[in-house]
Amino acid sequence: MNKTYSMSIRVSEEELNRLKQAAKLESYSSYSEFVRRIALKEADKVIRKDRKDKTNTCSIA
Repeated sequence: MNKTYSMSIRVSEEELNRLKQAAKLESYSSYSEFVRRIALKEADKVIRKDRKDKTNTCSIA
């Protein structure tokens, strides 16, 4: 089994309310689960873009 880690982030009350509202609208069990899943999606998107950029740079050279 993989080891899990705990993270914390600082948000304003307004940001927290927006996260809670979005989590509720998307039917997530908690806003922290919503934040975790969205952050992972964004991380994957950034990694894919970086790999694509590196592939395009290498093929041009």
